[in-house]
Amino acid sequence: MNVVIVRSNLTAVKSVETAFRRKGDPELARVEVAPFLQAAEGAFPHWVRAQTYLRNTVVFGGSTTALVAVSLI
Repeated sequence: MNVVIVRSNLTAVKSVETAFRRKGDPELARVEVAPFLQAAEGAFPHWVRAQTYLRNTVVFGGSTTALVAVSLI
C-alpha cells in the first residue's frame, strides 16, 4: 500500500490537472497546479516530511528484511 501512496504523491500534479480539466470549470483551468501543490506542501509543518521519510524507510526496509528472511528459511 505504501507504494500506492508514494506513486500518488509522485503523480499528484498530473492527477490534479486531469481532475481540474474534467470539471470543465474555467476558473480551475487557470490554476497552475504545480506551484499550487508546492504551496500546499509548504504549509505543512516540517516534521511531516520527516515523518514521511521515516514511514517509507520503515515500510520498505521492513518489507525487504521480511522478504530476505523468508527466502533464507
